[in-house]
Parts: sequence; C-alpha cells; structure tokens
Amino acid sequence: MATTRGRLARLRHGLFAEIRRPVHREVLRDGASSRPRFARFLYACSIPVIVIWLLIAGGLNIVVPQLESTVTEHAQSFLPDEASSVQALVKMGEYFGGGGSNNFVYVLMEGDEPLGPEARTYYNELLAELTADTEHVNSAMDLWSNPDLAPAAQSSDGHVAYVLVNLAGNMGTALAMESTQSARDTIAASTPPPGIDVHVTGPSAVVNDEMVAINDSIILLVSVCALLVGAVLLLVYRSVVTAMVPLLGVGLALAVARATISFLAENEVIKVSIFAAALSAVIVLGAGTNYGIFLVGRYQEARRKGRDREDAYYDALAGVQHIVVASALTVAGAMACLAATRLAMFSTSGLPCTIAILITLAAALTLGPAVLAVATRLGFVEPRESASPRRWRRIGTTVARWPGPVLAAALAVLAVMILPLAMYAPSYNERRAQPADSPANVGFAAADRHLPPNIMAPSVLIVESDHDMRNSADLIALAQMTDAVASIDGVNAVQGITRPLGQTLDQGTLTSQAGYIGNRFGQMTSLLRDRITDLDAIGATVDRLDTAIDGVDAALRQGAAGAGSLSDATTQLQQTSDSTLAKVDELSAGIAPMRGLVRSIPQCGDVAACRTALTGLSVLDDVPALRESVRDLANGTRSLSGALPTAAEQIPTLRATVTQIRELVGPLRTTLGALLPQVGEITDFLDEVSGAYSAGSPAAGGFFLPSQALESPLFQSGIPYYFSDDGKATRMIVTPQREGFSRDAMDVSAHVIPTALGAIKDTSLAGSTVSIGGPGGTLLNIESFAHEDFIAIVVAAFAFVFCVVLFLLRSLVAALAVIGTVGLSYLSAMGVSVFLWQGIIGNPLHWSVAPIAFTFLVAVGADYNMLLVSRFREEYGAGGGTGLIRAMVGTGSVVTQAGLTFGITMLAMLASYAHNVAQIGTTVAIGLLIDTLIVRTLVMPAIARLSGRWFWWPTPFVSLPARRTRLEPEHDEQMSPTVAQRL
Repeated sequence: MATTRGRLARLRHGLFAEIRRPVHREVLRDGASSRPRFARFLYACSIPVIVIWLLIAGGLNIVVPQLESTVTEHAQSFLPDEASSVQALVKMGEYFGGGGSNNFVYVLMEGDEPLGPEARTYYNELLAELTADTEHVNSAMDLWSNPDLAPAAQSSDGHVAYVLVNLAGNMGTALAMESTQSARDTIAASTPPPGIDVHVTGPSAVVNDEMVAINDSIILLVSVCALLVGAVLLLVYRSVVTAMVPLLGVGLALAVARATISFLAENEVIKVSIFAAALSAVIVLGAGTNYGIFLVGRYQEARRKGRDREDAYYDALAGVQHIVVASALTVAGAMACLAATRLAMFSTSGLPCTIAILITLAAALTLGPAVLAVATRLGFVEPRESASPRRWRRIGTTVARWPGPVLAAALAVLAVMILPLAMYAPSYNERRAQPADSPANVGFAAADRHLPPNIMAPSVLIVESDHDMRNSADLIALAQMTDAVASIDGVNAVQGITRPLGQTLDQGTLTSQAGYIGNRFGQMTSLLRDRITDLDAIGATVDRLDTAIDGVDAALRQGAAGAGSLSDATTQLQQTSDSTLAKVDELSAGIAPMRGLVRSIPQCGDVAACRTALTGLSVLDDVPALRESVRDLANGTRSLSGALPTAAEQIPTLRATVTQIRELVGPLRTTLGALLPQVGEITDFLDEVSGAYSAGSPAAGGFFLPSQALESPLFQSGIPYYFSDDGKATRMIVTPQREGFSRDAMDVSAHVIPTALGAIKDTSLAGSTVSIGGPGGTLLNIESFAHEDFIAIVVAAFAFVFCVVLFLLRSLVAALAVIGTVGLSYLSAMGVSVFLWQGIIGNPLHWSVAPIAFTFLVAVGADYNMLLVSRFREEYGAGGGTGLIRAMVGTGSVVTQAGLTFGITMLAMLASYAHNVAQIGTTVAIGLLIDTLIVRTLVMPAIARLSGRWFWWPTPFVSLPARRTRLEPEHDEQMSPTVAQRL
C-alpha cells in the first residue's frame, strides 16, 4: 500500500511539475538537426496542445449534433436516382398516385382466426388513418376492399390480408426512414381486434431495418472497439499509462472527427450515411491506435539502444512521422476513392472516412507526441524486458539466409487460403444482412405462414405506351406479354389487368368464349328441334283451319237468309211490345192508389190475400224493363242480317291467307331440318376445342375481350389498380418462385424485360417502354453498380497507394512489391472469409464486403509493408542481409502489435446487429493478420532479399561498405559474427 501511495505521489508531483514548467525560448531555438522545430515545440508545449485538443473535442460535441442524429436527418438514397429500378418504381408512384418514390412497403394483417367483420372494420380505419398522413404516405393499392379483387390481397385460409403502400422518400433516405417509422407508429397507436397482429414489411422496410440495425449498433461497436483496443494495449505494454498514450490520442481524434463529420453533413457540405458513421469510427480507432503504437514502439526502441528520454522522444518522432504521414495519406486517399462510386453505401463513406483519417493524422502528429512527451517526463512508457527482438532476429536470419524456400512456403500457404475464393458467390440478400427478428423479417415470416412464397417481395413491371391501352387490340398484346412473363422459368405468378387474380380471366380466353358459343349453339339446337316440331303442328293446324273455313262459308250463306227473316219478325215484335207496354203504363198509373193501400196494410206479408195482391202489383213494375230488351233484340237482329253477308265476303281472303301460310311453313321446315345437323357439328367442334385446351394449356387458348366487355363491372373495378388515369401506363406484379432477394430471383428479373419486349414485338404495343422495379430489379442494379464501383475502387486505390509508396520509397520495384503483396493479402483474406462464412456458417458474404475490405486492406496493409521497407532502406547501408534483419528486428514487434490491434478492432464489428458489417470486420481482420504474420513477416522480406539491389531500382544503387568483420553492437549484439559475415 505504501508503495502504491508513493507512486501516486510521484505521478502527481511530476504532472503538476510538468504543468508549471516554463517553456524557455532556448528550448525552441535549439537548432539540432535531429530536433526539428515542430518536434521541439510539441515537446515544450505538450500540455497546451493536449488542452487545446480537449477544448476542441468538448466544444464541438457540445455545439454540433451527434453524428447519429445528423445521419438520421441526412441519410442518402440506397441507389442512385438514375438506376432503372428506381426509375421504374418512381414512375409507378407518378402514374398511380403519390409523389413518385421507390419506397413501397406492405402493411400486412395476420389473425389467429380467419379475418372477420371486426378485422375489416379495423383495416378500413387503419388504412384511412395511414393515407390521411399525406406527408409520409403517397398512396395505397387497396385490393382487399374491392369484392371482385379481394382474393388477390388475402390468403386462401383467410388469416392474412395486406395492402401495398407507397411511402414518401426514396429507399434509404432520411425521409424514407421517417415515413416507415411514422407508419409503424400509426399502427402501434391503433388497437387491432384481439388475435390480430399488423406488420410493416416488404423490400423498402428491409432496407430501412438494415440501416436501423447499423445505426443502433454504432455506440455498441465503438464501445467494444475501445474495450478490445484497451485490453490489447494493456496486454502488450502491461502498463495503464503506456496504453493510455495511444488511447487518449485516438479517443480525442474520434470525438473531433465525429463532430466534424456531423457539422459538415448538417450543413450539406458532404453526404453521409449510417454505414459511413460506423466505418469512420472503426477506422479512426484502428488507424489512430496504430499510429500511437508506431510512436511508442520507436520510442522504446531508442530507449533500448541507450538513448535518454528526450533524445528517444525526438528519435521516435523523426523515425515515424514520415511513415505516419504516408500511412494516413494512403488510407485517406484509398477512402477518398470511394467518393467516386455510384452506390450510396460506398460514396457516402468516402469523404467522411477521409476526413476522419486526416483528423486522426493531425492528432497523431500533434496530440500523440504531446501525450508521449508528458508521459516520458513522468518516467512512463519505458520498455520492458522482452524476448521479441531475439525472436525477430531469428526470423529475420532465416529469411535472409533462405529467402527462396521461405517465399515458396509462404506462397503455398497463401495459395491454400486463396483456393476457397473459387466458390465465392456474393449475397445480395438484404434480409440476411440484418437480425432475423427485425420488424421486416418478422413480417416476411408472417406472410410465409399463410401466403404463397415471395408475395411480399415481387418485382413490378411497368409498361408505357404513347396511346391509351384500354382497348381490345392492346389487351391482346398485354395478355401475350403477361403469358410470356408467366412462362419464364422461376416465375410463380403474374398479376395484371388480364390476370387481376394471378390467373387468366376465363371470360377473356378464346377457348372459354368458344366453349360459351358452343353452349349457346347447343341451346339453339334444342330450340330448333322444338321449333321444327312446332312448324309440323302449324301445318296440321292450317289444314284443319282450311276445312273449317269451308264449313264456315256454307254456314254463313245459310245464316244470311235466316237472319233476314229473323230481323223482320223482331221488328214486328218490337212494335207489338211497344203498344202493349203503353197500356201497361196506363194500368199502372190507374192502380197507383191501390198499390199504396196494399203497402200500407200492417203485416201484409202475413196475410195470404194481401201478399198475393202485393206480388201481382210488383209484376206490373217489372213489365217496363221488357221495352229495352226488345229494342236491343231488334237492333241485334238487324246488325246480324247486315253482317252475315259481309262476313261471307271475307271468306276468300281468309282462305288465301291460309294458303300463304301453308306455302311458308313447308320450305321453312325443310330448311331448319337441313340446318340442324350442321349446328350440331359446330357445337361438337367448339366443345372439343374448349375441352382440349382446358385439359392441356388454358393459356394457349388466346385472349380477347370484346369492346362491350370492357364496360363490365369486373374489368372496370380493376382499371384503377392496373392502368394509369390516361391509360398510357400499366403495371404487372411478378412473383418469383424463389426468395425475392436471392440470386435466382435476380436471374428471373434479368429475363423479364427481354421476354416482355419480345412478346409485343409485332403487336399494337411494339415500341412501348418496359421497365422493372422491386427486389429483383434493385439487386440487378446493385450488382451492376457494385461491379463498376469495385473496378473503379481497385484502379483508383492501387494507383493512389502506388504513387504514395513510390514517392516514399523512391523505388518502382519496391512500390510494385508492396502493392502486389497487399493484393495477395486481400485475396487470401477473401478466400478464408469465404470458407468461414459461406462454407462453414452458411451465410455468403454480402456484396459490400469485397470493395470495403479491399479499400481497408490496401490502405492499412500497405502501411505495414511501407514501415518495413522504409526501415530496410535506412539499414541497407549495413548490407542487404544485415539491413533486412535490423529492419525486421526494429519493426517486427511494433508492426505485429499494430496489426493485431487493428485486426482485433475490426473483429469488434462482430458486435454489430448488421451481418454485413460483421462480415466486413471479419474479412479485414483476417487480412490484417495474414499481412502481419505472413506477408510482412515472410513474403515481403524474401522478395526484398531475392531482388537484392534491384529492389531499389531505379534509384541509384546504395553503396555498400567493404566486408565488415564486426557488426555494430547496438543492433547486432545477439547475432554471431559467423552469421553476420554470411549475410
């Protein structure tokens, strides 16, 4: 305990003494060539330099928003706006309502039981609330509310229904992420019926969740990196203070870099993404720690040689500053090459990482030396006894004596590592790049439980014409296109105006129409048979009618004579009745008093005599009624006597009409009888054609909708979903058989456009524009852009790094060797990573791994080789072999520590929730370990030794001294004179 208190007291005393120590002008004016003015300034003003960095870091982080917040507000589109898949979906948004974005998601409703009226009510309310948010929602393709089209938007078991929603902002942008979150917040705030879950899923939701996964893991990533770096440094140095020299510098550099990037992105000076925020943090931690290790390592090397603390400090700065500058410029330049790419994941990472590494360089040149100066004055950072120099001397001696076998063995090992690269198949599956429990993946899982495969990840085919396509001729062409696309191997279903439910409309096929016509012909055959029977009955009736007319004619002639006699008798009867009735009237008037008397007798009906009198009097009352009857009879007989002769005159006309009917019925019956077998043959043929195509290939039966069918309710209900308002654009939903983000789905999408164009080549739609969006088209664009970007990165990074190395080493051969060995490290790392991830884990490398890993390994790997070769150049005057051994002894442990530290830093990326970030970290870590332990240790020294003086061509050959009989003790005290003489 007393010892600990004593150490703390000495530390406190030394620190305050350092703060109070005056800066004398003579210290700054010391003009020794080994102590440049800037180094002397840093040594003298170390405390103010540290304070300035603290103030800058603290001030920026107080004033400037945190980088994660800035990235969320200024995130860039996942794909360039000119990408064909982006344009296709933007056109879809423009034609079918909304602001024209490629941000399409599915809102999927899943129930434990079949969805009932409560679920439909909730669905309608939720959709109304979503579409009311016009800031974030452009439009919705609501098929489930349409009774005719509802089957296309629900599962066969009735447990799932969904709607396609176009959100604001292109995929990956800040607005897109905000819109997706807004939709999820709206759903979370709603109250679905019991047993119903609602998900936001689909391709855009997948991209959103991938970005969210990276963003959520940045703080964790940085924390794990810092812990691992600290643990490695403590393990290496076995001193907290010594470990703090690199850590303090890299920590402040990271704080300043993040704030600077945030400030520039906030003011739209640079573009930034969530991916860039993660990469910039890792590269600052890794590279910054490396630079600190270089500085501490060179200081401890000088101390081992017997230099005092101050001289060792200046030796360290002089020995590593040019390497640090070259290394930082190499990394910065390689990262800057990313800015020239087209994919946002790469282009938005270039400038932020470049700025971060330049700030790290500034910290390495100022803050790191200042911290080292304070620590050395306090007596820290002293080297410990280590067997490392002795071990590296043995390795160096082996390489120097047997460079050929060493190189062959090392290359054989690297070749084995490269072999798995032959089975490299990059993954474009963004679903696998994020956790399985991400909201989008949970939604996909819900869909897979009830719906056909890949309903949530279809491709969208957009057809644009220069005229209205809502006519029979263009519908035939669209049907041909739809059938051709549906016939592509790997396509599960196609939905369009001719297939609104995924299957060809039965009413629209010629075979169906032939069957319908055949059925009508069959009905007509039955009717013809019935009518022929009716015609036979009509013929018999006409014959009977003719006979009846003859009888009527004779009867009318006899009736005409009798009618005349009857008329005369009736006239006489009328006259007689009129006279009689007149007398009755007189009698009735005379007996009126008697009638009154009789009716006034009480209970007259009970007295027989009175009742008889009353009856007799009532008869007189009924007699006047006969007057009208006799008059009607007389009029009738007179009409009859006049009509019968007229009727008789019409009999010839009636007989002629009957004759005409008989003449028509006969030929008509003969004609229908001959037509009946022909109609039967047509009916049998049409039934046979319809049945054959239905049993074989219904799609081969052709498509046709007559103009009157275009006005049918079913067709009209589908028009708003599949045709634009002016009819000049239509869309089709193409569902692949395999996973929508798979290689197979990409291959299917690659065949869709050529097949679609070929199907309408000689139709009314020839010359129309066809484009495809959705996961398949998007991944094809990513593949194309990634390939082009990778080529650009390789060329630009190699060229830049080569120029830096060439400028530093002044040797074309050495520069080529450095670049070549870095490329070898990259290929080996990719091979091992493919074997690990694709072969063992079963998760192929994400498409972003190869370009990003290349950029890291070329930049950082070149640093280690540059450090070795630069030191070799310094020591070359002692002889090729001796200089090589000295270079390996001097840099071996330092570069190994740096490589292991950077590699472990990259392994910290395994903590990320995004699997592609973890794969990048793994690949770079493997590459750094390969470069540190094999390439820099064996391959590069062997190449240098085998090349001899030509390694420095075209620089003039370095003059070697005469054979030495004794080596300098400060470097070679552990090398035997015999070995030294051989070298």
